[in-house]
Amino acid sequence: MKTASLDYNNSWLWVMGLLMISFIAFWPSYYAVISESDFYIHFHAVTAILWFALLIVQPILIKKRKLKVHRLFGKISYPVAGLVIISIVLLAHNRISTSPEEFYAIRTYILYLQISLALVFTVTYGLAIWFRKTKPIHARLMVATSFTFIDPVLARFLGIVSPDLTINGQWITFGIINVILITLSIIDRKNHKARWVFPCLLLLYLIIELPIYFDLTGLDWWQSFSAWFASF
Repeated sequence: MKTASLDYNNSWLWVMGLLMISFIAFWPSYYAVISESDFYIHFHAVTAILWFALLIVQPILIKKRKLKVHRLFGKISYPVAGLVIISIVLLAHNRISTSPEEFYAIRTYILYLQISLALVFTVTYGLAIWFRKTKPIHARLMVATSFTFIDPVLARFLGIVSPDLTINGQWITFGIINVILITLSIIDRKNHKARWVFPCLLLLYLIIELPIYFDLTGLDWWQSFSAWFASF
């Protein structure tokens, strides 16, 4: 019986789809009022789009056997990934440090989402670079860096299509991430070299989701961190 597999050379289609949804999701809050947005929003938007561009171009280069160009863009990914992380941290700091008192509580929750997803992005990309010479592992991890954008994109998309949603949107967005990772884990279960990738990422996501599902960001440990983070 043939083992199910995915062609990661076509992963750019997934990334392109997510990018298109992001344009719709961020249209009201960013693109429609782009001249009113500040430096931190612009910086984050530009670095995120650059990252999506890399995830689209790289598998196409592999498919076309443009390996030298692929390696060149791989080196370019180092500073771009660093800028993505820096942009998230700077945006998070700006938003919580300038938040009005009445919005501070929700800002500490959003801060958790930003910091935890930046951490997951860092770990996922770091592993992708560590295993850059092992194509099956490297390809999966690079594609998985895009999963850290699912929550911010879909949360805003839900706000557009279902503004009266009565449940926490993160239950849906992270639920989708979990379903994707479970599905990919099942597909990869017979791939001896790379079958650990998606189960390990699923575990990582489940760990960062605990404070979201159990409303732990209101506890002293996170409130103390948030106050410290906002103070510098």
